[in-house]
Amino acid sequence: MTASVEYWDDIAEQFGADRQSATWRCYMQQRYTQLVQRWFAGTPVGPTLKTDLFEEAVTPYHPFGELGTQAMGYDLSPAVVRQARARLQQERESDALPPLVVADARCLPWATSSIARILSGSSLDHFPQHSDIAVALGELARCLQPGGCLVVTFDNRHNPLIWLRNALPFQWLARIGLVPYYVGATYSRSDAIHTLTALGLEVTHVGTMAHAPRAPAIWISDWYARRQRGVSPSWLRLFEAFDRLFNGSRFQFVTGYYLAVRAVKPTPGH
Repeated sequence: MTASVEYWDDIAEQFGADRQSATWRCYMQQRYTQLVQRWFAGTPVGPTLKTDLFEEAVTPYHPFGELGTQAMGYDLSPAVVRQARARLQQERESDALPPLVVADARCLPWATSSIARILSGSSLDHFPQHSDIAVALGELARCLQPGGCLVVTFDNRHNPLIWLRNALPFQWLARIGLVPYYVGATYSRSDAIHTLTALGLEVTHVGTMAHAPRAPAIWISDWYARRQRGVSPSWLRLFEAFDRLFNGSRFQFVTGYYLAVRAVKPTPGH
């Protein structure tokens, strides 16, 4: 979500079919599935929004199927929306597709208080400025209905490797292949809590997600993909072991790739 729609259209066309292997994508699908199952539990059932559709566009291992029958989504890129729509139609073998629209995170087309649940999976850390993140979170808070739940993840800048990545010029990182597309500003724990609270939401949980070292895990997954199709059960178990070891531990904010935040919109009178 950098300045240019055309930029993200080009990224979608470059990826085409997923450039990262099934093992890594399956690992990330599991992480998001567990997160939404845990944090959406007990919240109102209703329209559920997923911000950005990149995973749905490039891989069969995506979390959209976990969001229920009233799921919908948006992306800034028309190319991403087209590819996501084609993939979901193929997977569902049905003409009944979920609503997928082109929209800017800072100006959403949904009515105020119309959405029960929102999953924003590392969608808002592609802006160059923190102020853009705040505007986008304001739009998500506006759309959320009273009693509704927002689950949002950010690149975790408490992780030293991510802090270093963000401190280096993007052009250098892209040239050596360490990042495949633009990454921008992100939030700390205090940033997220402060902004969401100021928007009138109640932050109920702050944690982390995806503790397998990202770059080595992707390289391993790609190495496996060049030799065999599908997911490697052995490598997947190894990636999962990092989460069992570190998630919820006192080291989680150092090892986790994503900062994960759960917030709810209070009902009137509460």
